[in-house]
Amino acid sequence: MGVSVLGFKIVDDDGCFNMGLLREILAEIVGTFFLIVLGCGGVQAACADKGADEALGSARILEIGIAFGLGIGGTVHLFSDISGGQLNPAVSFGLFFARKLSLVRAAILSVAQIIGGLIAAGIMKAIFGNAPGAVSMGTGISGGTGLILEFLGTFFLVMTVLATINSKRGHAAGYLQPLSIGIAILVAHMFLVPLTGCGINPARSLATNIIEGAIGGDFYAYILGPLLGSVVGGLIYEFIFDPHYGAAEKYTAVEETNGEATEMT
Repeated sequence: MGVSVLGFKIVDDDGCFNMGLLREILAEIVGTFFLIVLGCGGVQAACADKGADEALGSARILEIGIAFGLGIGGTVHLFSDISGGQLNPAVSFGLFFARKLSLVRAAILSVAQIIGGLIAAGIMKAIFGNAPGAVSMGTGISGGTGLILEFLGTFFLVMTVLATINSKRGHAAGYLQPLSIGIAILVAHMFLVPLTGCGINPARSLATNIIEGAIGGDFYAYILGPLLGSVVGGLIYEFIFDPHYGAAEKYTAVEETNGEATEMT
């Protein structure tokens, strides 16, 4: 028997573990692995010829944004029918606060995302001698300012994801929907890379910075900012914008389809 509080699903109806969930866990591990390899690999490629005291520059920022945006868009499309291609604890908990995912499932998938990120960041460090993509505050950016910036970027991302998966909206072809998420990621990186490094994903930030040994005193911004963005984004979309499209559909957990692929609408 599932557990719900005020309409928020805490435990799925058939408990915590089943074959469908195991597939989702594997999809999130592999998907976040790809996110780090493709996105942070893009950072390595963009900065390979950068001097130690040289400014990052708009061309490199754009290259990094494209690497993350297209890499994540493609990975979301790859795993959207299995786990939703969440790849980010902030997205997972945003889905919980939007009453689209149970709390237990969001927590389990978040751990899977961190594991996938750590594996990828470890391999990248073994190859390049460092973990590319480790985040840090830009010149003059305090931890508090960084927290606000990370919140804003994640808030935008979570709202974009919730609008994209809303089956009550008229959508373009399903294969174009992950592109909207990728574009949101690209734009967020163009804004935030020179300011905070653009974490907006606790799994990515934890993975790269743990492997690089770069957990500083302001690292809290990369955890609290995105998680606050997931709470605010999930609640605002669910209770303010989603009612525009009519009554919410009954909660349907992925395992109720026995893990079978469902079409992204």
